[in-house]
Amino acid sequence: MNQVETTVHFGTFEVDLQSRELRKNGMRMRMEEKPFQILEMLLDHAGQVVTRKLLRERLWPDTHVGYEHSLNTAINKLRELLGDSAQSPRFVETVPRVGYRFIAPVIKPSRASSRGGKKMLAVLPLENLSGIPEQEYFADGLTEEMIAHLGQLNPKRLGVIARTSSNQFKDTKKSIAQIADELQVDYVLEGSVRREGRRVRITAQLIETQDQAHLWSATYDRDLRDVLGMQADVARQVGKALAFELLPGESADSLAFDPSAHEFYLRGRFYFGQRSVESLQKALVSFESALRIEPRCARSLSGIADCSSLLSWFGALSAKEAGVRAGAAAARAIEIDPTLSEPHASIGLVKFWYEWDWQAAEAAFLRSIELNPSYAPARQWYACYLTAMGRLQEAHAELKRARELDPLSLMLNMNAADPFFYGREYDRAIRHLLALLEQEPRFSPALFNLGRAYVQIESYEEAIAAFEKAIQFSGSGEGLPALAHAYALSGRTSEGRRILDQLKQNRDGSYIAAPMIARVHLGLGEIDQALEWLGKGLEERSYWNVFLKTDPVYDPIRRVPRFQEFLKRAGFAAVPTSLAVAV
Repeated sequence: MNQVETTVHFGTFEVDLQSRELRKNGMRMRMEEKPFQILEMLLDHAGQVVTRKLLRERLWPDTHVGYEHSLNTAINKLRELLGDSAQSPRFVETVPRVGYRFIAPVIKPSRASSRGGKKMLAVLPLENLSGIPEQEYFADGLTEEMIAHLGQLNPKRLGVIARTSSNQFKDTKKSIAQIADELQVDYVLEGSVRREGRRVRITAQLIETQDQAHLWSATYDRDLRDVLGMQADVARQVGKALAFELLPGESADSLAFDPSAHEFYLRGRFYFGQRSVESLQKALVSFESALRIEPRCARSLSGIADCSSLLSWFGALSAKEAGVRAGAAAARAIEIDPTLSEPHASIGLVKFWYEWDWQAAEAAFLRSIELNPSYAPARQWYACYLTAMGRLQEAHAELKRARELDPLSLMLNMNAADPFFYGREYDRAIRHLLALLEQEPRFSPALFNLGRAYVQIESYEEAIAAFEKAIQFSGSGEGLPALAHAYALSGRTSEGRRILDQLKQNRDGSYIAAPMIARVHLGLGEIDQALEWLGKGLEERSYWNVFLKTDPVYDPIRRVPRFQEFLKRAGFAAVPTSLAVAV
């Protein structure tokens, strides 16, 4: 990794924004998360006042009592690390009753240079002016479609922030400058939508964030049938304003959409974005309703594929059923419109998670990224694939690109620890996950992964606490077998076995991946039973099998002949080479 891209320099100090480390004369200094976050904000606004109010909103949003003491303590710790003082500041100046200002010269990469000259655009959620809360899905869906259109505008020169991050500024009171700073973008597209019967009015304006200049604005008043054509026109006008090439040619058929089908599709995208079993099932129904009206709607087919895959991840569908449904829908979508990025990513996920066709999976992910480099899910899934293959340096690079497109995504920020974990750099993985959990303490996937990392360094009590919280905050069934595994390793075998019996009874009928049962048997030292359940995992096509090559939980049995046979059955080579990663 090119250090210039992620490192900020001042005095004898350097801050690595990727690894979140402070160094003095090249020597790493131990630094707590809150002082680091304050330093990061001060450096982002070097020479400007960062108010105590803004620091509170960003770092202590849910704290109403005692935050003043917490802020003062964090500032003092920061000054102590920098060898600074409030009376004669060299770095952090106090602006009485207002806030703080970083006063030393700062050398940091420009946004464009850190991305190889590529500019970044954020599409803010369209404001719903209809006055009807039930129409939020319509405004949100149009926003997501606009992001997709603009992602194809000029991929080599313009990146578009993913909906996950831009949607966090829905109904925001923050200024364009604040949004640009948080998302690291050069341009913002904002607007509103008003729907009345079969008519829809959309206003849009393009703003350059550096000087707040309005580069272009327009109002469209169209029939619902022409919504997609209107969005394509907005994208073209944005391209003209930025002096970019126009969008690739689109057929009239691709822009013609039955209004009822389009409405069902937008509902599907709205529910899909909520990422729960209930919302994914609603999304599936909406996409299927759209298809009954428009059988050649490739985007709805891609939505069905992704819903099926994620329902399997949540345990609501078996792996085999999800793989068949997702594969058929994605293949049909590509057949209808091979130029869409989304279904190529969907078929890549099927080839990766369920079919274990590694070459075909990689080819599909790369094709999706080629068609729309701003489609963050394709990069996220491809990074997961690279991690599973043991190509950890490449996984780090792909995750970096994905996080540039979706900087506020909790899932992506959590995934950034994966190459450390699978590379056996557990301390780095733990530091990263703890920093994320300090911001979002109820984020159960990060708690689950934190527990797995603690298990590998034999900090079993910490692992058990993390798994218990993950189960408390989430309905996911994967936390229970992980907790039982930690119980068994810690010597609390009766508790581990009690959970194991409960999982095998499976009274609620949800899908429980066989490799997770195998994990519990491994903790109990029951190797034969563990291998038996891993074999069942191969039969049921569990997505957990994609990590057979890299997951450290299997290190105790990695050279057992039967496990080696499992690796071959899943399409892997024999014993993998070193998985150590250095970045």
